[in-house]
Amino acid sequence: MEWAKEFLDAYRYFIYLSLLLLLSVLILIKWWNRIKFWWMCTWMKFPLIGKISKLSKDIETMDDKNWFYSESSVCGDFYSYYSKYNKDAKLYENSKSYLSKADELGRKPFPIYMWFVVGTLVILEALGFGYVLAGWTIPGASESLQQQGALGIALIISIILVGFTHWSGHEIYHNSLIKKIRIWFINNRNDNKPNLERDSAVSLEHDYKDDGQPNYLQLLNRVKANATVTPSWIITIITAILIISIAIGATYVRGQVLEKQLTAEVNNKQTNIFSPLPTELTKNQQEADDKALKDSQDSDRKGGWATFIVLAVIFVFIQLLGIMFGYRFGFAGRESEDAYKNCFSFASKQEFINYYKNEKERIAKIAQQNLQTLQQRMAQKSIAIGTSAKQSEIIKKRENRTFLSYVQIKNEESLQYDIADNSMKKRSKMIEEEETIQETPIPHISCSNCGHSLEKNEKFCSNCGTPSHKDTKPTCPLCGTVYSEGTKFCAQDGNPLELR
Repeated sequence: MEWAKEFLDAYRYFIYLSLLLLLSVLILIKWWNRIKFWWMCTWMKFPLIGKISKLSKDIETMDDKNWFYSESSVCGDFYSYYSKYNKDAKLYENSKSYLSKADELGRKPFPIYMWFVVGTLVILEALGFGYVLAGWTIPGASESLQQQGALGIALIISIILVGFTHWSGHEIYHNSLIKKIRIWFINNRNDNKPNLERDSAVSLEHDYKDDGQPNYLQLLNRVKANATVTPSWIITIITAILIISIAIGATYVRGQVLEKQLTAEVNNKQTNIFSPLPTELTKNQQEADDKALKDSQDSDRKGGWATFIVLAVIFVFIQLLGIMFGYRFGFAGRESEDAYKNCFSFASKQEFINYYKNEKERIAKIAQQNLQTLQQRMAQKSIAIGTSAKQSEIIKKRENRTFLSYVQIKNEESLQYDIADNSMKKRSKMIEEEETIQETPIPHISCSNCGHSLEKNEKFCSNCGTPSHKDTKPTCPLCGTVYSEGTKFCAQDGNPLELR
């Protein structure tokens, strides 16, 4: 283990820096939204070059609702955060229902501490690979440069392996859901069961769209699947090839290093040609020394290869651990992770409601403070440079232009957009139904006497003169089955019906 100690001593600062960087990244991922909000508020109030300082100079640009552009800009920045917390109890119930239909109740996202564990494994793997590759990466370079190059290449290999193993585990879990869809579909013995076709209208917001549908359709509506709804093993196959290739390659390189060392021992062995002992005694001693060296090398070779095989097994096990992490954590549903954050981050529905209510009030309070600061500076600017009477009046009557008023305007615009969108969808559906009705074939009318084809309004047959009776019934020309009015096709053979 002397080499490991030397290697750790040489790259101690690299290890510390890597762990510190990993910890920083994890903190950023965990608190990224709050960090962004804090920076926006800081930049908003920054002296001279901050957003409020710049926008307060514009006291002329207005919209049709008598809101200044600068006011709308500030409110818009805060509204993007406010809208993320604009959630109600219905969303909480939808989230639980969504996870239940996606068969992902009880699953959890990949924990932050597990990323730290994975990152540590990556660094250890890179150190191990670096030692193996140190003498082969940059032939002819100095030992220090070879070690640095080997460590860089090993780190790249380790990161690639972590990504593929995690992705492979997620693919295996996703395929298990696809198989479950297939099994549920096959086990459904209903003759009129729906086909495996996804309903694109189903979402976290519209979770109710497939209530009452079979469980396999509910799962299919929430999980990504190909056109044939079959598993895909591309990532898993690539990962298996990578793991096997690297395990064999690393073991082979270790073996070559061992053989190189054993060969060097033989070459470095020297015989004393000036020995005062007789030649026969010297020869016998030489043979004994050679046999001892051979036995020692055989032991070293067997022990070395046994160690290399154990290291290869440990390497494969670490990769299987990464695959298991990918299988155990994470979601396959399109919006399952959002649904999890909405419901399982809280002990109860009331806690969910209180949390988002408090967050909305907090953001609204900060937004209103920044808006008032902007309006005060705009009023000072108006007095300093002078404006029209209309603009001065609007600037003074700013009590109606609050952040909550801006939120109400946005909600009304969103409601109008939804109404217009629903109207367009209904209109499109009506047009499709009309086109379907127009394309529906009209039952063929024939003479009851000679079978000659008759026009719709003809009262007599033009071939034999037989009157066309009004009490005709839709009849199948093939099997003769008579149907009720409005039926278009025969239920027995699918042929178009004729009026007879």
